[in-house]
Amino acid sequence: MKDLLINNLEIARKQGRVEGEIDLACLERLSAMTVNESHHPQKIKYQLVGSQTKFNLPSLHLSINTVLPVVCQRCLESMQLELALDYDYVLSETEPVEIEGDEEVDWLETSPNMNLNNLVEDELLIAMPFAPVHQYDCKPAAFEAGEKHNPFDVLKKLKNKS
Repeated sequence: MKDLLINNLEIARKQGRVEGEIDLACLERLSAMTVNESHHPQKIKYQLVGSQTKFNLPSLHLSINTVLPVVCQRCLESMQLELALDYDYVLSETEPVEIEGDEEVDWLETSPNMNLNNLVEDELLIAMPFAPVHQYDCKPAAFEAGEKHNPFDVLKKLKNKS
């Protein structure tokens, strides 16, 4: 799949809309963090809408919806991680002072060739939990190992010799 390059300022000013799907396999960094389920290709749905913000600056609203196959870090079984994300961006050449301290709005530099695939992948990577686990209490993985040795046995033997 080819990268989708857009003029982000034009879409914002014209209040345009870009929507579609990206194959998970096309996003290399994100794909490396998931379980390969080649029998069921994963799709990432996105929608980007242009508008004006409360700061009266060109802006974009990005919505991402997907279900990613990941490994539960508690039981080490495959699980489906459902993500529904929303982001608001203000567009300008430099970071606007008006949005400083506003946790709900991010800044994007205006670009006639912004890579939308990279933006979607970046936001998903940031949103991915460090250690995904099932929502229900799953059973921790049981590891079978050889006989455990008590490190104090050596000291006990030394004491018995004296």
